[in-house]
Amino acid sequence: MPHSLNLKGKTRHALLIGNVASIQFLRFIAAALVVFDHSALALSHHASWAISSGFLENAQFGASGVHIFFVISGFIMVYTSFQRKNDVGFSTMRFLTRRFVRIYPIYFFYCALYVLFYHQMFSVSYLSLPDLVGALLLLPGYSQKIIGQGWTLAYEVYFYLCFGIVMIVGLKRGLFILTAFFLGSVLLRSVVDVSYPVAFVCTSSLLLEFLFGAWIAYAVLSGVRMPGALALAMVVIGLVGYAAGFVLGFSRLPSMLTWGVPSALLVGGLVFIESNAKLPSLIQRWSFLGDSSYSLYLLHVVLIDALIELVLRTTPGLIGLMSQHGSLGTLALCCFLIGYCTLVSFGAYQIFERTIHRRLRDCLTNKPRTVVSKREIA
Repeated sequence: MPHSLNLKGKTRHALLIGNVASIQFLRFIAAALVVFDHSALALSHHASWAISSGFLENAQFGASGVHIFFVISGFIMVYTSFQRKNDVGFSTMRFLTRRFVRIYPIYFFYCALYVLFYHQMFSVSYLSLPDLVGALLLLPGYSQKIIGQGWTLAYEVYFYLCFGIVMIVGLKRGLFILTAFFLGSVLLRSVVDVSYPVAFVCTSSLLLEFLFGAWIAYAVLSGVRMPGALALAMVVIGLVGYAAGFVLGFSRLPSMLTWGVPSALLVGGLVFIESNAKLPSLIQRWSFLGDSSYSLYLLHVVLIDALIELVLRTTPGLIGLMSQHGSLGTLALCCFLIGYCTLVSFGAYQIFERTIHRRLRDCLTNKPRTVVSKREIA
């Protein structure tokens, strides 16, 4: 699978037939941001003396990675499901089957790893059967019970179900229907009892972030042209939006304003920059890390806990030594944990995730898979 798409010297349509390096790169950045947040949380849990409350509060910025993921997911579902905006013949069953194969098998595998590790290391009790089934099916209210960050996958699965149903009427009509449905659902939140997890998910404003990405992909498929300066301005405004949320405080404004809209601007701006063949070579060069972003997202908590416990049991003074350098020392620890998790997760992707995914898809298509499609970024 190619890791990036070089658009130099090619038509704008080249973006539609290859791997989108900007999206792949942002997938890694989104995962790395979440790892940063959880690294700080893990340090506060295992070695509270090594991290200040101020650093821990600021590290919450890493949660913005989830919002980037949601925008990217909306983009990818449209981009990989339709070659052109007027394509017909969308199959709900084929779409949902592909989604199941992409999401669940490796998730089951990593769930088993989590259960074994935390039961053996920390004597965590096994889940009851209803909780286990709910967690494995990624149902709202249960999806976080094995892998904590799995709560986001409940939103992903709900979006897939809605997307798969409405797109049988075509991309344009489907997007309008999906937009109206999600907006209506969000408006109903004030009159719905959101203490029920299903209602909480189905009326969340987070669903709008999937729409942002979907409409960006629709614009790309429609051949929308955007001047380079305007695309760059979108990226800059998005980054300023993140900074404003950081300065004002993440809890003072709705996450849609501090993280959702900036994420959409960042994703859209970089995609249109790439369509103009202006994407920085650094992003193209490192975009391959996006391939393993799902493994990184799922695995990093257990990887961090395992390493910190190992250090505390073998060289307990090491973390204390780093903490003597204040926030800079803590930042260095978090950056090291990001690098460590990235390396291990990339290996897990190569050995487990990619292998499982390919073999299951081969079984479903009943033929050997000798060439990997460039459009497999989902």
